[in-house]
Amino acid sequence: MEKRRCVKSDTILINMLIHALRDVLREEKAKGASTEVTRNLILRLAEHKDRKLYLTEEEYRKSVLAINRLRDFYIQNGRYADGIDTVLLRIMKSRYRTYRGTTKVK
Repeated sequence: MEKRRCVKSDTILINMLIHALRDVLREEKAKGASTEVTRNLILRLAEHKDRKLYLTEEEYRKSVLAINRLRDFYIQNGRYADGIDTVLLRIMKSRYRTYRGTTKVK
């Protein structure tokens, strides 16, 4: 068992995170940086169906940066960012919870 950040998730949060992380993934590929964490997080989000999303520290950091970049882009283009603010605050206010990972039987 380990401690991870627990975020209450819904469809809007998941879709916005996937959208923001896709831009980060493209930038990482262009720079030649490692894309493993971002790619795995996007794939996990695409299959996510639970009400709670557990994030490791690196996933949490990438999520906050990605959502903040999306927010900056919206503000720069004169668009409203109220929904993005709500998602960003929900992620930033997440607390540590005990994560019991599922064991896969091979």
